Formats: sequence, C-alpha cells, structure tokens
Amino acid sequence: MSYCVNCGVELDKTCKVCPLCNTRVINPSQPVDEISPKPFPELPGKLDPVQRSDMALLMTVILASTAVVCGFLNLLAFQQGRWSLYVIGICVNLWIFFLPLFFPGKLTPYISLVLDGISIALYFGVISLLHPAGGWYGAIALPVIIVLTLLLLLFLFFLKYLHSSVLALAVVIITEIGGICTVVELLINLFLDKPLSLSWAAIVLTCCIIIDLALITILRRSRLRNEVRRRMHI
Repeated sequence: MSYCVNCGVELDKTCKVCPLCNTRVINPSQPVDEISPKPFPELPGKLDPVQRSDMALLMTVILASTAVVCGFLNLLAFQQGRWSLYVIGICVNLWIFFLPLFFPGKLTPYISLVLDGISIALYFGVISLLHPAGGWYGAIALPVIIVLTLLLLLFLFFLKYLHSSVLALAVVIITEIGGICTVVELLINLFLDKPLSLSWAAIVLTCCIIIDLALITILRRSRLRNEVRRRMHI
C-alpha cells in the first residue's frame, strides 16, 4: 500500500502521481502496476456546448408557461380583477429584452432598443386601460418613454460611431440626465395644470451643468485629461 508523501492520501497501485496534489509516487518496495486497469478515467469527458437556440427555447417556454398559467388562474380561480395582465405584460417585455441574447448579430442595438421602448409603452398602455383615471398615460408616461428611447438611441450613436472617450460619454450621460429630469417635471406641471416652472429639476439641471463644465474643461486640457485617466485607470 502506498501513500502520498505530500498529502498522505492512500494511493492505488496503478498511480504514478497523486491524483490530489500531483506529487510523483516513489515506492521502491511496491513499483507502479502498469498492467491493471486504473480506477478512474484518464481522459476528461467532453460535453457539447449549450447553443443559443436552446437557451432561447428554454426562456420562451418559461415565460410563455408563466403567462398562460397566470391567465388561467385569473380566469378560473382568482377572478378578482385582471391581475394576470400585469404578469403577461412583464413576460412579454422580458422576452423582448432577451432578443439580442437569443439572436446575436441579427438585431442591431437600435432596433432592439426601439422594440424595448415599444414593449414598455404597450405595457404601460395596458396599465392605463386598467386604471384610466386622469389620462396620465398620454400626458406623462408615453412622452417620457419616447424621450428616454430617443436619448438612449443618441447615446448608442455616440458610443458606436464617434468613438468617444469615457469622459466624453460621461458628458453625454449627465446631459441626458438633466434633460430627462427637466422634461419629466414640465410634463407633470402640464398634467396638473400648473405653471411651466422648474423646482427639483432645476437643482438636478444645475448640478449636471456644473459637472459637464468640469468634464469639458478636463477634456480640453491635455494635462488634466491625462492625470484623470491615470488616476482613474481609463
């Protein structure tokens, strides 16, 4: 009987090296048995990689079954309200969000983003049908979704075609944050029949302007730009 001199594990008579620590086996009183079959396979097993189509099918089955089951539960068992429409809408949105992973290369980021915006708009439209009070969908929700989609498309354009640096992209992001906050507050004021003025959005917009001016100054001064890149590793 042989034991590993490094980790002390009991070794099979056919082992040339320890299977745990890979230490060479040296036992003059018991040479390695090279005739008997080894107790474990020498070649690693190989598994076929998972295809994207398999993952797409799995996610489709999970989301579709969830939507169908909740629909039948709402129809037959829990009939208080139309709560299943919320679950079905979320399942549809998730499936659309996963489309770029299911079909890489077939959907451009712009088309995928537009589809995401349309699916979210339709989902909020379903909610507005269930809760139509006040007309909030057409006055606030739909315009905000459209503006957000356009801003994200603009960001993708800068990211893909202008080859902007991290600092330049940060300027774009912060500018868009200030813009969307301004749009949201103005839409809320219109919806509530209030004067078109800014309160909290003015604070956000002021902070965004200050940060943008600082970043633009850094971008235009090479020594500042190089120092920031060196310290932030960008």
